[in-house]
Amino acid sequence: MATRCSLASVAVLALTASAFAQTLEVGAEAPPIAAAEWLNWQGEAPTLASCKGRVVMLEFWGTWCGPCVRAMPAIQKLHDRYRDRGLTVLAISYEPKATMEPFLKQNAYTMPVGSDPEKKTIAPYAIRSWPTTVIIDKDGKIAHIGSPYDAEAAVEKALGIEAGEGALLTAFFADQKATDKQKRRDAFDRLVEKATTSFDVASWARSQLPPESVPEGGAPTPVPVPASAPAKAAVRPADPLATLRKCGETWSDAAQRTQALRQLAEVTAPIDLAAFAQQAMAKAFPFDANELQALLKDKKYAAVLDAIGQRPPAAAVLSAAAKNADLAAFCKTKESDARAMARKGLMAQRWMFANALPRDEKLNRAFQGDLAASGMAMSDDRKSIIGLLLGGEMVHRDHVASYIRDHFARALLMSDLANGKPPRVKELPKLVEQATEDAVRELESKYGKPEPFVPKPEK
Repeated sequence: MATRCSLASVAVLALTASAFAQTLEVGAEAPPIAAAEWLNWQGEAPTLASCKGRVVMLEFWGTWCGPCVRAMPAIQKLHDRYRDRGLTVLAISYEPKATMEPFLKQNAYTMPVGSDPEKKTIAPYAIRSWPTTVIIDKDGKIAHIGSPYDAEAAVEKALGIEAGEGALLTAFFADQKATDKQKRRDAFDRLVEKATTSFDVASWARSQLPPESVPEGGAPTPVPVPASAPAKAAVRPADPLATLRKCGETWSDAAQRTQALRQLAEVTAPIDLAAFAQQAMAKAFPFDANELQALLKDKKYAAVLDAIGQRPPAAAVLSAAAKNADLAAFCKTKESDARAMARKGLMAQRWMFANALPRDEKLNRAFQGDLAASGMAMSDDRKSIIGLLLGGEMVHRDHVASYIRDHFARALLMSDLANGKPPRVKELPKLVEQATEDAVRELESKYGKPEPFVPKPEK
């Protein structure tokens, strides 16, 4: 079911495109929205007035537009991720309903879509390139004009949502004891969404210690604690993840929390916070039959796959998922895509981000054509690539390891479900490892082993 704004009936104001063309900029009042027909929407047609108090994301797209089609999975993800947090996604095309409906059904897209053949919305927004994304804040003013690829940060800013993984980890620990189950679940969800495989836990720990315990540019010094829990000298933990779990378990006890933080401040290497978050989520909120049925009812097949992979359910839940024909049909159409994107993630990780492109010019062209990145993000000094646009999603080098793992896991789960078999969740880590090794061998046989480029020193 699509997100519904209030059902207040508001007449659409008839304003000319030229009137808005001069004011369509960040901070300006957003033009009204209208469409001849709406798909994936129930109730009265949405208007900006009826959506006041929510953030609105207008996605101008079309099935005829290759970049638009490639971006749609990312738009669906934003719809799923932020719908219950105050975001209304409205994808607008000038195509008729009959053209878009099969495309939406085939891909199980559930975000609201408007058919605007008369361009009552497209013209006032002066759309000149496709796709274009416009974020409208809770007061009806334009907060962002850009592309689907930079939309999430703008959405989070408009919603007032914290996005840094360190801040989210702190909030996660603080909310673990909350009596509000939904608040605890939201804290888990946010951390799972944003956690990376290379989290600087030492810097985070130092930021959480009392100011007097961390001299500028130095290591933490002993912090006075009650006699009942005397401070011990900080010891570099043999298992940082176990220490982090202990830190969370004792978060409400200042003395014990400080002791754990002082140990974490001694950790010298990044940790896999993504794995930590997923394990904690699986333990606190196991994926059960009720949640499965709710997701299947809403046709959230991608969310089903994520839940199975991240929060392995009981055998009965896996069997129920394997019997769902619609889920099987979705998996049959998407398995190869997931495997292909995992492979592209490996190409990004091992060659592009490592500055290890094939030296042979012809081989390099073939590699770039195979990767088919449609954009990139550079470091501030413009010396290295830190992100690649793959299949409509910006993949950052800090997240690429989990991106590869998640896409291989999804492909393997899809393979089982497409054949009516319960997914092999217990074997999944080994299966993902094997799939990764196979893909690496295939890529290296085709493009050679990655050899980082080292510039020759100037004479």
